[in-house]
Amino acid sequence: MPESQNRPPSGVEVGPDVVLYFGEKIVVCAAKEMPEWESRESSRPAIEFEDHRYYLSRKLRGDEDRPTRYELAPWPAFASARPKVVIVYDEDYVALRDGAFKKIKPTGGQQTVWRFAYPLLGFFPASFKESVLEPHGINPLRVSLITCLCAYVFFVAELICLFFSFGIFQKFFGPLIWLDYLAVVALPFDSAVRFYQILNRERYPDGFFEWLPKFLRR
Repeated sequence: MPESQNRPPSGVEVGPDVVLYFGEKIVVCAAKEMPEWESRESSRPAIEFEDHRYYLSRKLRGDEDRPTRYELAPWPAFASARPKVVIVYDEDYVALRDGAFKKIKPTGGQQTVWRFAYPLLGFFPASFKESVLEPHGINPLRVSLITCLCAYVFFVAELICLFFSFGIFQKFFGPLIWLDYLAVVALPFDSAVRFYQILNRERYPDGFFEWLPKFLRR
């Protein structure tokens, strides 16, 4: 029996969205827009749903509850070039889009306190992100990504400083150049692992080298 006959005629709910089946094509009736699905600079993102790969063929107007509809067509089998971007459309993706990871809506004062240390919050352990940051309205994935980017910027700055025979820690704290060399070695490894976790949409990415004991226990 063809796969399309096994699909429910009423569609499938993905969070607040509804996916409708029309032969090989599907239509995603979305509660919110997803601009990252659209082609940019001749680069077409691939969208994976139920282990099938699609591309956006048309964007349509929906109804009041789901104002945007995305018509997805099967990804061409003859396409030799691999897509630069692959988006996995599932309940986790929709939850992240809708900010469902925010368990408690924060007040302005609480949010301001955390913003002072925002670039460093990604270094905190996963349990802290779950029990403290997320209830205060801070998205664990987003803050971890920002921390990774800041770490790479600091890493590049350290390399430039060491090229000119001084380190950032040495410059401000005296004879602590060993911290500069440690940062050059540790930051890129730690950030690469946590960035991989972010790409895989782990809800609470590890903190600074929190992944190392797990790796050693394998």
